Amino acid sequence: MRKTLVSYVKPHVQEDPLSMVLGITYIGAAMEKAGLPVELADERILDDREMKAAIERNDIIGLGSLTPNIRRAIAWARVAKEQGKITVMGGPHASVDPGVFLDSGHFDYVIKGECEETLPLFVQALEGGDEAELAQVPGLSAMRSGELAIDNPAPPLIKKLDELEIPARHLLPMERYFELNPERLVYVFTTRGCPFKCIFCQKELTGRGFRVRSTELIVDEVEHIVKAYNPGVILFVDEILTLRKKRIHEMCDEILRRGVKFEWIANTRADCVDYPLLKHMHRAGCRRIYYGWESGSQRMLDVLKKDLTPEQIVEAARMTRRAGIWAKVYLIVGSPGETAEDIEETEKILRLAGPDLVRVSVFNPLIGTESWDGYLANIDVEDLRENYVSSNRSAYKHEHFTQLELEELRKNMVRTYERWYYGYGQRSWRFMERVLYYLENPLFGRKRLGRALGLVPPPQSSNVMQKVMEES
Repeated sequence: MRKTLVSYVKPHVQEDPLSMVLGITYIGAAMEKAGLPVELADERILDDREMKAAIERNDIIGLGSLTPNIRRAIAWARVAKEQGKITVMGGPHASVDPGVFLDSGHFDYVIKGECEETLPLFVQALEGGDEAELAQVPGLSAMRSGELAIDNPAPPLIKKLDELEIPARHLLPMERYFELNPERLVYVFTTRGCPFKCIFCQKELTGRGFRVRSTELIVDEVEHIVKAYNPGVILFVDEILTLRKKRIHEMCDEILRRGVKFEWIANTRADCVDYPLLKHMHRAGCRRIYYGWESGSQRMLDVLKKDLTPEQIVEAARMTRRAGIWAKVYLIVGSPGETAEDIEETEKILRLAGPDLVRVSVFNPLIGTESWDGYLANIDVEDLRENYVSSNRSAYKHEHFTQLELEELRKNMVRTYERWYYGYGQRSWRFMERVLYYLENPLFGRKRLGRALGLVPPPQSSNVMQKVMEES
């Protein structure tokens, strides 16, 4: 029986903390459940020699990547085809633009949509040698004699997430990730999908709905991770973890009931938190929240269809800090029609809100998004096909700024904010806020005072960001 390699292609720049990629571990678990031999490879922790060896060991080479890295995926497919392997592409970009892979001449197949159910069907059809059965695989596209012969629509989204197997982390060298990331970061999904309509998000893979896993299975998985891998921190990589607040209250209750001790991070929106929820999350181990703000200008928030206000952004940041949770925010510069005045509004909101870390990207209209369809006249399609995108460059021809100006604005926003944030005045203010927090939460206050006096041992977590928060 032919063996399948499922591999994630590394980005040009690793901007976020390194952790195991979650998508391929779900697929690996599905392949194992179907009794199909499978190997997982994450190119971010492999060198070229190791990647080539993994391709040599397998017969079917399945690749996945985000939009900025599809040229690298095509390059690895060429290597695989030179060895006579069967090549297949999946992932978010493949779901909205299969032609870029099939037209390259290096991919035999593309599978659109979620692949946990369809990749095993595809491999089984290949094993059976039945072309008619193969042509029925949902989401499959393929060329024959230079023509598009198979182009099936993506399958319906998987509704019952509880029926998916727990990610096959055992198929990846977890300790290798931990060597490269001293925080021992591990990813977990609790939901898929996002109902909001931001114009820059590709939603073809996960959809506009909101699908959830049961509280019991989520905490079961967390408990297994804590016992098996001793993580420093777990990041819940849901697009909006706290969309349904009742669900997160239940999850926090279950974590506390079982006595599972771990630190965790949430991704969410400013309008999806309140102070009681944030306090509950902190008690259950949440120490960081990542917010997608995108802008502090109401005009730009409306252009991006964020359905947020600057006032909500500031209030969420203040509640988060008051609850004892550290906040990182994501911003975009160079949105359509943005002016210097809009950027000044964003910088003003940053100072009012006072997040702990800021990450700024240049606006990028990705294929398959509303921004692509709405602003195609301003997109240099040839540049996009040659270079694709990254956080500091874009194929969007801005109305008011050059690419060099946008890059400088991006850098300056971070530099200016960090100078202000680490200034003496702000450090003193944060110290006073911490005192007020400990007065409101005397249990944590006594522990902090005990650690300061050497009467209580320091926590064992390697959570670097929490240490930064406490020291500041």
